[in-house]
Amino acid sequence: MAQFLTRNVDFRSTAPDDGDGLTLEGYAAVFDQDTEINSYEGNFIERISKGAFKKTLTERTPVMQFDHGRDARTGSVPIGTFTELREDMRGLWVAGRLHDNPVVEPIRQAIASGAISGMSFRFRVIQDVWHDASGKALNSAEAQRLIYEPGSRGPIFRTIKEVALAEAGPVVFPAYAGTSVGVRSDNEPITQAERAAMRLRLLEL
Repeated sequence: MAQFLTRNVDFRSTAPDDGDGLTLEGYAAVFDQDTEINSYEGNFIERISKGAFKKTLTERTPVMQFDHGRDARTGSVPIGTFTELREDMRGLWVAGRLHDNPVVEPIRQAIASGAISGMSFRFRVIQDVWHDASGKALNSAEAQRLIYEPGSRGPIFRTIKEVALAEAGPVVFPAYAGTSVGVRSDNEPITQAERAAMRLRLLEL
């Protein structure tokens, strides 16, 4: 599929807001987590493999937007900039700074309070593999047919091996669980011990 796709995921606040609260950090995607897709794309089970973001992170930095640029106030204007994106064993870890202006401030407050509890990322699939419920590999034509009418071979499984990441950011209505994002202050940088403790909490979500 050549078009850009989006995936929504839950997050929870993971750090106290002790200062300006403009630093956003957490997981934008998690690896090896089965997600049911039931939309215009078809009906299938999807997971993202470790390494799927490795190449795209060397090519460009995704745009940070709110609700994929569809919000009436912020529109397609980025609400901040990503300062760190990297894969670890759990998923795609991201950190960034929200812009300090009156338009973004309500979004920051909603994230800090937990009222906004979702993040989404927009991507294009570069490489994937498909198989049916019995584990039999599917070619592209078979996959395209079975994702709409799987019959006795369903559910159909898709494993994403590589993506081109275009955009990510908080959303109001998340669809899937797995990521975690919070806001904190740059005035009090997080220590390695705090980061380790944060990740332990994330693994317990």
